[in-house]
Amino acid sequence: MARVLYVSQYFVSADQPGGVRHWQHTRALARAGHDVTVVTSYVQHKERTIPEEYRGRRIVKSREDGVNVIRCYSTPGYGRDMRSRMSNYATFALWSVLAELRIPRPDVVVASSPPLPAAAAAAAFASARRCRLLLEVRDLWPDSIIPMGVVKDSRVIGAARKMEHYAYRRADRIVALTEGIRDGIAAQGIPAGRISLITNGVDLDIAGGEHPPADVGVPDDAFVAMYVGNHGTYSSLGTVLQAAKMLEDDPSIRIVLVGGGDQKPMLQEMARDLSLQNTTFIDSVPKRAVPSYLERADIGLIPYQDMPLFAGALPNKTFDYMAAGRPLLAAAPVGELTGLIDRADCGWNVAPEDPAAMAAAIRDAAANRATGLARGARGREYALAEYDRAVLAARFVRLVDDLAASPRSRGRRRRAK
Repeated sequence: MARVLYVSQYFVSADQPGGVRHWQHTRALARAGHDVTVVTSYVQHKERTIPEEYRGRRIVKSREDGVNVIRCYSTPGYGRDMRSRMSNYATFALWSVLAELRIPRPDVVVASSPPLPAAAAAAAFASARRCRLLLEVRDLWPDSIIPMGVVKDSRVIGAARKMEHYAYRRADRIVALTEGIRDGIAAQGIPAGRISLITNGVDLDIAGGEHPPADVGVPDDAFVAMYVGNHGTYSSLGTVLQAAKMLEDDPSIRIVLVGGGDQKPMLQEMARDLSLQNTTFIDSVPKRAVPSYLERADIGLIPYQDMPLFAGALPNKTFDYMAAGRPLLAAAPVGELTGLIDRADCGWNVAPEDPAAMAAAIRDAAANRATGLARGARGREYALAEYDRAVLAARFVRLVDDLAASPRSRGRRRRAK
C-alpha cells in the first residue's frame, strides 16, 4: 500500500454535475489498497459560490467513497476576466499547499492540470518532500487559451510557460488526456517514454442498467437533438441556436441544451432574440442523472469553434452519448473526435460553426431514425470495447503502482533528456 496525494482543484462525484474522471481514478486507487488523500476546492466549479457549510472555514476534511478529501478555500465569483480567474487559481494553489503540509508524506503525488498553478504548486511540494510525481494534463496550458483571447498579457503568458515547463520536467510520468495533448507535450522535448495516453471513457457504474427517460418538456414523438455539458467558451452553442432557427419549419424537431456555464445567460438571451420556440434550456444535472436525459435524446451534439486547437478535443460528453447508444453529431475541426466517429461509424461530422450544415444533418437524422439507431448502437459497442473506464482506470493505477515501487526523488529539478 502506498500513500497517494491527488491534487485537483475540481473534484466532482457522480452525485454532482460535471466530469467525474478524478472521482473514478481515486476510487480505483482506493480499491487497489492505496491510502488516498484528495486536495480540492470547495468553491463549486459550475456556480462559483461557497456552499453554506464551508463559509468561514479554509480547510475542511471528510471521508468519502473510501478516500480522504480535503477541501480548501479559493476565491469565489470568478468570471471570464483573467484577474478574477488568476485570483481563484492562486488562492487555491496557496491553500492546497498549506493543506498538503498537514498530512503524512505521500509516496506519490498526482497533480492534474488545468488549472496550471495548482499543478505547479503540487509539483514543487513533491520536489520538497521527495515524492514521485504523476502529472495529468487534461488541456495544454497556456496554448489552449491564448488563441481564445482569454490571456493577452505577455507577463501572464510568460509565467504560465514557466509553470508548465517546470511541471513537465519535474514529473516522473505524465498522463495525457488526448493524442493531441500527448503530441504537444512531446513537442516540448519531453521523452515519449514518460508520457502515457489515458483518455476519458465509459463508466458502466453510471451508464449501465435501466434509466427511465427524464422529462425534458417536449412531445413524446419529437426528434430531440441534445447537448449535455458546460455552456462555456469552448463550445459553439451559438451555432446550435442558429441551426435551431433554421429548423423551425419542422415542428417535430426539438433542441434541448442541458447544463450550466458562464455563457448560458448570453445563450438564453440569444434564444429570446431569435424567438426560438423549439429550444429548451435545462439546468445542470448530476452525472448519475445524465443517462436518464440521454434516454430522451435521439442524437447528441458536440459543437466546437472553428479553431485548430479543437482538432485534438475528445470531451467527456462523447462517451456519455456513446454509452447511451446515441449517435453523435460533431461540428468540429478534422481531428480526434471526427476520426473516432468515422472509425466507429457512429454519427455525423459537419464543419464547425456552420449552422446550415448542422441543421441539414439534424434533418437527415430525423428523417432516417433507423440509421441513427444503428449508428448509436455501433458507437456503444465500440466505446465499450475501446474506452471502458474500468480498463482505463486500471491502467492509471498501474502507473501509480510503478511509481510507488520506485526510489523516491531527491528533490532535484528533473530535466528532459
